[in-house]
Amino acid sequence: MTETKNLICLACYQDRLASVFDNASEYRLYETDQDNHIYPAGRLSLPSKDPMDRTSAIMACGVTCILCGAVCDTTRKHLERGGIAVHPWLTGTIDETLRAYLQGSLADFAMPGCRNCGERRSPAVVPVPNADAGQERD
Repeated sequence: MTETKNLICLACYQDRLASVFDNASEYRLYETDQDNHIYPAGRLSLPSKDPMDRTSAIMACGVTCILCGAVCDTTRKHLERGGIAVHPWLTGTIDETLRAYLQGSLADFAMPGCRNCGERRSPAVVPVPNADAGQERD
C-alpha cells in the first residue's frame, strides 16, 4: 500500500510565519503522513532574494503545500501553476500554524483584516464614472 505524504513549507521568521513570503529568513519543511502525523523534514536553503529563484527552489524539492503570510499575486500564481497549494495571509507561531493545518482551522490564523484574502483571486473592478462620457473629443 502506498503511503500518502505531503511536504509542507512554512515561510518563517524565527519561530513564527514571516509576515511577507518573499522576506522570509528561512523556509522550514514538514512532512505529514496518512495518519495525520507531522514530522520535521528539514530547511530549504535560500538561493537568493529573487522571488523566482525562491519559488523554483521550493518546487524543485517537492513541496505540495505552502503556509505563509502575505504573498504577491505573481508568486502565488507561479507556485499554484507548479501544483502547490498556497495558503496565504496567515499569522502565528510555527506550532500553532501546523496544528491549525492538521485540524483544518487555518482561517483562525488569518492576518487581521484578511479573513477571506486567501479565497480572493482578483480584486473587484469598480467602474469610475467619467464626467465626459458621451461627449465627443476634439
